[in-house]
Amino acid sequence: MTIFSYNKYIICDKVALITGALGAIGKATSFRLANLGASLILVDILPECAGNEFCQSLIQRVSNASALYIQADLRNPRDIQRMLTEGAEAYSHIDILINNAGIALYKDYYHNEEREPIDMAIDINLRAPLESTRLFAKMLKDLRREGVVVNLSSITALVPGRFVEIYGATKVALMYFTKASAYLAPQIRIAAVAPFFVDSPMVNRSEVVKNIPSINQHTLLSPADVADAVVRQIEDRSSGGKTAMVVSGWGSLPTWHFGLSAVYALAMVHLWWLISVIRSFLMPNRHKTKQAIS
Repeated sequence: MTIFSYNKYIICDKVALITGALGAIGKATSFRLANLGASLILVDILPECAGNEFCQSLIQRVSNASALYIQADLRNPRDIQRMLTEGAEAYSHIDILINNAGIALYKDYYHNEEREPIDMAIDINLRAPLESTRLFAKMLKDLRREGVVVNLSSITALVPGRFVEIYGATKVALMYFTKASAYLAPQIRIAAVAPFFVDSPMVNRSEVVKNIPSINQHTLLSPADVADAVVRQIEDRSSGGKTAMVVSGWGSLPTWHFGLSAVYALAMVHLWWLISVIRSFLMPNRHKTKQAIS
């Protein structure tokens, strides 16, 4: 045993509910947990045909996988209660809740007159995970069971900037909520991950990618990177109240004080960007050298 080891929470034979399950991160996390032996309750707003199709794909690709799809609109508190109730009825209980559903609102807040997208972002990114966690915690207490919650925050919670004023505000609130809920452990362990921007359709279409030079294909995370960080937070029994920052090239890193974390995050992102720029200059030269040798 080394100083980096931890008392591991076993995912095999557990039941995990994942919101936003049909998005890039949701799918990657679903496959990761299924491969570790968890039964899955997959929740998304997309039609049942899309959800059932993904469930079948997962079951075919992962031996002994078990997955159930529930269509739900997380802006509706009744749907949040229903997804937990139906999931618990199907598997008799739920052990893990992953609050992954989110809306990327990458617009200049002070030049945007539309209110509906802002209300929707606050509802999905903040109100929904808060309510889901509250109801899940109540369920666990009533059943006298232990459980784990992982909230999906974002690097924007640590590094404020233009175009992410509202999105970042919801994510920093979620990080604060996670920290404030640390006292519920060990029965109910609530943790979070704060990934850098992920290579997904949602991010690639955004204004942020177009306007921030340090964001490029070299610095974007893969959905699998985030899924790995989620698994680490689930398995680490000491993760209650803690947020793990996920930056390309650096894996999963702890966040301490918010202010220090912001400086830390900026340093890691820009250092990796600098490495990627240097690599982009070196790679063509190396390619030419190989051609000359051949």
